[in-house]
Parts: sequence; structure tokens; C-alpha cells
Amino acid sequence: QIGKPGAGPFSLTGQPNAMGGREVGGLSNLLPAHRDLANEGHRNEVEKFWRVPLGTIQPKAGLTATEMFEALNEGKLKAIWILCTNPLISLPDVRMAEEGLKKAKFVVVQEVSNRPETLKYADVVLPAASWIEKEGTMTNAERRISYLNKVVEPPGEALADAAIICRFAMKMGYRGFDYPGFADIYAEHCALTAGTRIDISGLSYALLKQHGSVQWPYQKQSDLLTEKKRGTVRLFTDKKFYTSSQKAIIHSFPDINESETPDKLYPLVLTTGRVRDQWHTMSKTGKVNKLKQHTSESFLEIHPEDALQRNIKENELVEVFNNRGNVRVKAKYSIDIKRGVVFLPMHWGKILNSDLNRANNLTSKSIDPISKEPDFKFSAVQVHPYRKKKQTIIVIGAGAGACGFVKSYRALNADDDIIVFSKENLPFYNRVLLPDYISGALPWDSLVKMTEAEEKEYRIRLWPGISIENIDREKKLVTDNKGQMHHYDVLIIATGSRAAMLRDVPTLKGIFTMRSRKDADDFKNHLNAENGNVVIVGGGLLGIELAASLREINVQVTIIQRISRLMDRQLDPLGSQLLHGELIDKGVNIYYNDEIERFLGEQQVTGIRLKSGLLIDCQAIVVAIGTVPNIELAKNCGIEYKRGVIVDEYLQTNDPAIFAIGEIAEFKGFLYGITAAAEQQAEIVARYLNGDISKYYQGSLLMNILKMQGTDLCSLGLAVCPDDPGYEEIVFIDKAKRNYKKCIIYNDKLVGAILIGDKSEFLEFRDLIQNKMELSDKRLQLLRSGKKAQPVIGRLICSCSNVGEGNIINKINEGCKDLVQLCQISGAGMGCGSCRPEVKAILEANTKIFKSDATMAEL
Repeated sequence: QIGKPGAGPFSLTGQPNAMGGREVGGLSNLLPAHRDLANEGHRNEVEKFWRVPLGTIQPKAGLTATEMFEALNEGKLKAIWILCTNPLISLPDVRMAEEGLKKAKFVVVQEVSNRPETLKYADVVLPAASWIEKEGTMTNAERRISYLNKVVEPPGEALADAAIICRFAMKMGYRGFDYPGFADIYAEHCALTAGTRIDISGLSYALLKQHGSVQWPYQKQSDLLTEKKRGTVRLFTDKKFYTSSQKAIIHSFPDINESETPDKLYPLVLTTGRVRDQWHTMSKTGKVNKLKQHTSESFLEIHPEDALQRNIKENELVEVFNNRGNVRVKAKYSIDIKRGVVFLPMHWGKILNSDLNRANNLTSKSIDPISKEPDFKFSAVQVHPYRKKKQTIIVIGAGAGACGFVKSYRALNADDDIIVFSKENLPFYNRVLLPDYISGALPWDSLVKMTEAEEKEYRIRLWPGISIENIDREKKLVTDNKGQMHHYDVLIIATGSRAAMLRDVPTLKGIFTMRSRKDADDFKNHLNAENGNVVIVGGGLLGIELAASLREINVQVTIIQRISRLMDRQLDPLGSQLLHGELIDKGVNIYYNDEIERFLGEQQVTGIRLKSGLLIDCQAIVVAIGTVPNIELAKNCGIEYKRGVIVDEYLQTNDPAIFAIGEIAEFKGFLYGITAAAEQQAEIVARYLNGDISKYYQGSLLMNILKMQGTDLCSLGLAVCPDDPGYEEIVFIDKAKRNYKKCIIYNDKLVGAILIGDKSEFLEFRDLIQNKMELSDKRLQLLRSGKKAQPVIGRLICSCSNVGEGNIINKINEGCKDLVQLCQISGAGMGCGSCRPEVKAILEANTKIFKSDATMAEL
């Protein structure tokens, strides 16, 4: 059959230019043009071509890749130059390879990316050009040679690999490396193939550019004899083969397993390979966020019967191990894999400083004696569910972060003791909705994020009205305000923030801040719609939402803003202008570029005088000028801090037993004071404490959604376009209808958006920014999606996505019985998250089937 269409000996290799690499002698036992280093005649041919004395090329093969790292480990090899590969992911028994690099006296890494783990061990880094930044050729499986143009210049000091090697050789004093150009290097290679089986002596860059691609062999006379022919389309049509008899020789091999033999200790066979959207070690494909959407984390594929035998649940964290190492990933059931075999993708290396997702911790160093290919496909392993030692976890605080932590943790671990200390008597409620509670638009129950029944369900020990006054890090003890001490193994500090206050405020009745249930109740008890004006100091989210809520119950409101516009951190000037118009229409008075100079009144505030001289009568003043993180507890026990408590990617402080989440957590110089960030951080800590290192904190998307009756307004990410030509704006504006949409784009990614008047794209834009997705053609549709907002049915539940109670019930009636799915398909709870308890209550009221919301932090 060989030689006929549809049949042929193909080199089906994993790398795109693997055949090209072999053609030039890219292995330690090869010479150019498929010549064998061990063959004296082949060595002599190359020596004559290079005009060096016969015997110059030594017959002994060099070390294979795996042998090099073994030699580094044994001290036999002192230095290594690594190019075009990332061995700390790709090599078998990779922990051994890493030890070898640690012992090496000198390491050179030649790389196109700053991502590979190998760079950590480099003494010298040589920046290399990528394929698009250099010219060259590649050969695919059908012997087709293609010329690759250089499209762009390499950045900085980066050079093509060939240029780096030639420069180095010339510095070392070797002759023959002063090529005028890359075409001359290729011409030498073509000449060196003359008379061999892959003779391309008639080929050149010029011919490749002319024909596009050519199949070898392509001898000197072939282009003259067959001008239109692009090389040799098919080999062996004459039934003559590359043997002494010109007959085909078929070698047989016994069907014997020469790989590791599974046994009682390690009864499963591990095979490794690729997933659909990734390539090799992800140093380049890993940068494309679109590709991560298919498979974002490593996993172990296992047959359900093998899993059942080991008490492994779907998506449960498992430990895969043998005598070489271990890997810790989530289990994924599959009936496509046979019993007794498990599969790990090979792409993941170290995540931060942990190698627990690296498949090649487990693979064998055994290599094929001919190809020298390591045995990646057959390693004996065992798999067990991951189990950690039981711990006592103390959580200080009972806000959004603490609530999110409890729910996320209990979804993963039912055994550990969780103790929560709440300074307030009423824990776990939504502070964002206090303005609606004050106006009566929402009852208190609607603000509660965890009921007493749920506290029992989550098996937490709650200490309401008890604060923690001291942390003894050495003894792992906390002392409460009653002098009682409590031991912890892990401590979560989630103390939130307090309201910032104006300076020199007198002790008059009627001056409030708004951070707690007590603040809201005190204000409600003081408030009387007939007693006149309420002054709100501050034009941010809280101040504006409170002003709008008070206008709903006919209370006169005046906002004092010390700068020239509203929500200056969340909106651009035009957005602030449109918001101003909405508030004026609601009857809110606003004074800009002014601030309070004096409070009027003797025992109770009766008015204020502004620096501009304006006098304003009022029955109450609410100061809403921001918050201050409550870091004193951490500060006093020696935890590192700046504006907040400094944390790493797992929200860990400088004490490995202490974590900080929510408004006090400072990550890379930034404080994220939003509910969504606190819940995201809580989930990451919960996963990390339960052994999962795959997901780590990279910051949160700043989302600001104004909850104001009759007004749709939100902003995501950047609100103002930086003064940088790399940033672009796409804008739609209808001032008359106060309809405004703006997108900010950088490097083909959406990095910011403002939606006023219609926020139907909110969820779509949130996902694009949060996942850092490349836009490509979607850029043309950003503000022209044609998406129509669904009408709100019944009582409004989610003001972020404009979802009513009836919309949610309709989705339940259509068959949705899972809280996470219900939020995803209805849109409710996908923004700030404040309405999730209400969504849960609606689901429970309309179905007996209910799945816990413990994984809601994933949203």
C-alpha cells in the first residue's frame, strides 16, 4: 500500500517542526540530512563538506535531554544552555530535573517569553525572537517545506536563535559563522543534503518564496525538468525503498510492556497529554485568555468505577502519587477512559511556588532506546481523595467576607471547626442595602445573608456581640473583650472598615454615619419627614443611594460635594453630568466645590454653614465620605500593613497561619472595598486551606452599580481613559434621554465600561473584563448587540441586572432547581451579589429541591 494515495509512512510527531528539526540533525545522535552520528561514512561526508580533518567529529553521541539533567544532578555536567524548550514542565521526573538546575554552576536560558519556570534558575537570559519576528522554514508531516516571513521586528534586544548562536560562536573564535544572512545559512543546509534521501540541493529561500511550499526531495535539476512541480509529491511509487535490497522491511516487536508495571502500591496507569486549546507548556498559548475558557485548571480524568472504588467524588480534590512525586488536582469522571487508566494534562507547571499541578512530577525517566523519547504515556500511580488534618479556624468579623468564607469552606470541608466572632449583635447582613432598609423599601430579613437556621446548617460557633481585642501569634490564641482566650490553627481577619469622619465634629444629636444596623436604626428613629432637610456629606455611591431612598419617602435632601462632580472615582465627567440630571429630577439639591465650615445648633444639629457662606437648615446630617480599614488588631500583633493588611495571592499575611480578606486586605498596593471582592477572596482562602492551589487571587474587577429607583447606572473597571495612545474609547450618547454607553479598550481587551440608561450589557461586559478576553471581531458589536432588556416581572429583586421576582419564578418553572444555575440564567445575583439571599428564598419557596449556595463565590 505504501506509495498509494491515502497511504504512506508519515512522521506523526507532536511538534509542528519536529520533522524539520530531525532534517538538520537536531538530536545528539544525528548529523544533518538524516545522517547517523555512529556511521563513519556519514561523519566523513560532513567533515569533508565543512573542510575539517577526518576524525574531527567524534562518534560518541551526546547526552539526551533527560541524561543532561541526570548529569547535572550527579555533578558530571556543570553548565547548560537551554533554548526552545521549557524543561521544568516538559521533562519526565521533573523534580529531579529541577534539582539538577539548582546544582548547575552556570545556566543560560534562551527564551521568547518571561513565563517559563526555567528562567528562575538562569544566570544569563538571552531574549529570543518568536516565529513572527524572524524568517525561516518549517517542514510538516508530508515533507512539505514552507518559508516563513518575518512580519514584525523583534522587541528590545531579542534576536533570532540562529543570530544568537552565530554571534556566540564568533565570540568564541570559531570560523564559518559569519553568514551574510539567514538565506545563506539555509543555502548551506540545502547543499549539505545533496545526494541524500532528503536532497533539497535545488532549493533556496527565493524558490520557496516563489512556490510557497515544496515537498522534498527537490534536487538541483528538478526545478528545470518540472517547472510547475513543487517538489516530490509522493515517495515510493516505484516500490523501491531505502534498503540495500530496495525492498521494504517490516520490523516486528513483541507486544510486551517495557514500561513500569502497576502493582498493589501503584495499581493505576497514568498517561499524560494535551487538552484541546493548549500547546505544550503554555508559555505562549497560556497568554490567550480565550483559550483558557475551555479548560482553566488542571484535572485528573478517571473512570467512574475506579473513582467509586476509592470513594472519589466528581470535582473532589485528589492526590495522585508514586515513588517519584505527587500531584493534587480535581477529579473529573469520564467513561471515555478505560478502567485502570487515569489521564493528566501536561501543560501546567508551577503555580506561584507550588508544583502540585505539574504532571511530570510523576512520569518515568525511561526512554525509548532508538528515538530517546521519554515514556510519558505509562507511569504507575495511585489516587486517593485529598484529606487534610482537622483544624480550628477562627474568623474575626461577620460581614460579606466572613459569610462568603463560611459558605465556600463548608462546600469543601464539613469536619473543621469554624468559630466566628461578631462585634455586632446582628451578624451576616448586607450593608449595601441599608438605604433601602431606612426607606422601608426592604424589610430587615431581606438584608440577612445567613439566617439562624443556616448558621446551624453550616455548623459554625457564632459569638455575637463579642469582639477580639488581642492576637497572640506565638501561642495561636485570641483574647475577646471579656478576657476569654480561644485557640486557633488558622485565623481569618475580616474586620471590615469603619466610616470616615469629618474633623472637629461637635457632639450634637442628629449627626450620623452609615455603616451598621445600629447606625440605620438610630437614623430612622431620628428621622421625621416633616422636620425638614437631611444633609448628606459626600457624593459617592452611599451618599447618592441614601439620598434617592430618602426622596422615595418624601424627605428633602441636600448633597454637599467638596469636588466638582459626583462619583468621581466611578464615572467620567459626562457620566457625572447625566447622574446630576437624574438627581435634580428627583428633587435632590446638590452643592459642589464646597464643604461644611460650621455645624449649627446647641444640643441637636439645626443647620450648617458652608465655606462659601451658604446657610442650610437641616434636621440631620449623614457623613458618607468613605471608609477606613479596621487594621488595628493586625497592626498590634506585628502583621505587616500599610493602608491595609498586606496579603499575597492566597490572601496570606506574613504569618502563614493568618489570612486577611475583605476591606482590610491590601493586595499589591490596592484595597478592594466591594462585596464581590470579599467573596472572591473568601473562596480562594477556603480552597487554599483545603489543599487546592490552582486558583489564586489576581485582584478584583471594580464594579459599581447604583441602586436608585428608575435609574440604570453602572461602571466596570476603568471609567476614564488614560492619556495613552494605546487606549481607545467606543462611545454611544443620547443626552436627551440620558442614555450613555462607553467602552475603554486596551490591547484588544475591554478594560472599562460605563452604562447609563440601559445596562443590559452589564453581565457580558463584566465577563469580558474579568476574564481579560480578547475581543477580535466582537469589538464591532460591543455597543450594537441589539440585545433587548427583558421586562421586569413582579417585584424588583436584582437592581444590578433588572430582574424581578416573576422572572426568577419563570426560570424555576422551566426546570431550574439549582441556585448557582438560577442566578446564571436569570442574571439575578451576578452583580454585587446583595440579592442572592432573596433569590435563594424564592427558590426554596417555589421548589422542594434545593442545592446549597455554598459555591456562590464562584459567580
